[in-house]
Amino acid sequence: MSNYSDTQKKVIILAALVGIIALLHYATPTEPHYFHKIHIILRKLYFLPPVIAAAWFGFRGAIITTTTVSVLFLLHAFLDWPGNYMEQANQLGELAGFWLAGLISGRLFDRQRSLLMDLATANEETLIGLVSALDLREHNTRMHSQRVRDYTELIADRLGVDEKMKREIGFGALLHDVGKIAVPDQILLKPGKLTDEEWIEMRKHPEAGYRIVKRIGFLKDAAEIVHAHHERYDGKGYPRGLKGNEIPWGARMFMVADAYDALTSKRPYKSPLPYEEAVIEILNQKGKQFDPEVVAIFLIIAPDELRLIAERYQDGDLPS
Repeated sequence: MSNYSDTQKKVIILAALVGIIALLHYATPTEPHYFHKIHIILRKLYFLPPVIAAAWFGFRGAIITTTTVSVLFLLHAFLDWPGNYMEQANQLGELAGFWLAGLISGRLFDRQRSLLMDLATANEETLIGLVSALDLREHNTRMHSQRVRDYTELIADRLGVDEKMKREIGFGALLHDVGKIAVPDQILLKPGKLTDEEWIEMRKHPEAGYRIVKRIGFLKDAAEIVHAHHERYDGKGYPRGLKGNEIPWGARMFMVADAYDALTSKRPYKSPLPYEEAVIEILNQKGKQFDPEVVAIFLIIAPDELRLIAERYQDGDLPS
C-alpha cells in the first residue's frame, strides 16, 4: 500500500504546481519586451490551480488555493509594480479572474458532486431493495446480503483496501446471489435434498448473476465477485474451479463473511451458532474453502464489531 492517500497525493501535486508556476513567474524578467511576453503568459497559468482545486476539493479547496495564488501574485506585483496604468488594470483584472474561476468552479463541482452522490444513493437503495426481495424469497430473511456486505467491508478495512475498491467489493457482496432470480422456484425453494439435475441448475446462478451485473457500468468489478462467490480456495468450487489467488481478492473476503453470517443467523431449518462455534467452523475450512490470510484477518476483528452489524440488520421474527 502507498504511504500517501489519494487526497495527500492531490495536495502534493497541487502545491508543486503552484510552486512551479510561482518560481517561473518570479524568475522571468519583465525586460526586454520578449521576456515580458513570456512573463504575461506565465501569469495566466495561475488560473489553473484554482480550477484544479475546485475539481478535486470543491469550494473550500478552491478558496484556499485561490488565496495562495493571490498572495503570490500580489507579492510579485508589490515587488515589481508597473508604472503603466493599463498594465496595472490588467493585473488587477487577472486577480479578480482568479477568484471568479476558483469560486464559480468550486460551486459547480460541489453541485456536481452532490448530484452524483444523490444518484449513487438512489442506485444503492434500488440494489438493496432488489437483494432484500431475493433474500426474502429464498431465506425468509431480508437482511442477509446487507450483513454480508458489512462483514466483507470490515475484512477489507483490516486488509488496507482503499475506499474505491472497498465500495466495489461491497457491491459484489451485496449482489452475490442476484443470479438466483433465474433459478426456478421448485428448485430454489425445495425443502428437501436436490437431485443431481437440480444441482446442475442451481450451480448456474453465479454465471447468471455475472451476466446480469456486468451490464451495469459501475458494477463491472463487482460482477467478478458475483461470478466467483462459490469458488473454493482448494479449487473444488464452481462454476470455474478457480484455486487460490486465481479467485478475485474480493470474492475470497466475501466467502468468509458469507459463511460467518450463515453460521450465526437463524433460519427456519437451523438455530444460530454463537461466535466461538462459528469461528471453529471457519478455522476447520482454512486452506480448504477459505483463504488462510483472510481467515487470519477475520479473527482479528473484535466480536463486538460483528455483533453490532448483526444487530443493525436484524431480520425480525421468521415465519414458522
